[in-house]
Amino acid sequence: MRQALLARDRPRLLGILAALTLIGGCTGMTPDLPRLRITNGGTVLASKLTVQFPMDQIEFGDIRPGLTTAYQPVPNGVYRYAAYRLEINGQMVAQPVIDWVGEQPMDGSAFTYTIAVDPRRPPFQVVQLIAVTKDE
Repeated sequence: MRQALLARDRPRLLGILAALTLIGGCTGMTPDLPRLRITNGGTVLASKLTVQFPMDQIEFGDIRPGLTTAYQPVPNGVYRYAAYRLEINGQMVAQPVIDWVGEQPMDGSAFTYTIAVDPRRPPFQVVQLIAVTKDE
């Protein structure tokens, strides 16, 4: 009897499994979106780091010196530079971009920003962008 029930419900179970697989695939990173990762090339922890572009804010969290994050999708593209928000000595610090006029996202699909954090620098220069690498 159990086998008869399983055989009768097999098409419905396969349909549910296919739907769950499709839904699960939709939550992953979309392959055609530009992606960004961060390398902390400095000697200070980048704490609660958020990278900001004109239309996107990408949260990277804590990045220890010498480490590189996983890629994060950037729906509206990666630029040659960015604004930053991070925590220093328990306080959130914002490092804005003065002017985005005329800027366009870079060509490519994967990029690495190498940054260095130095809390001794002037307030709007705490994060230094050392290099931008086009990975793909």
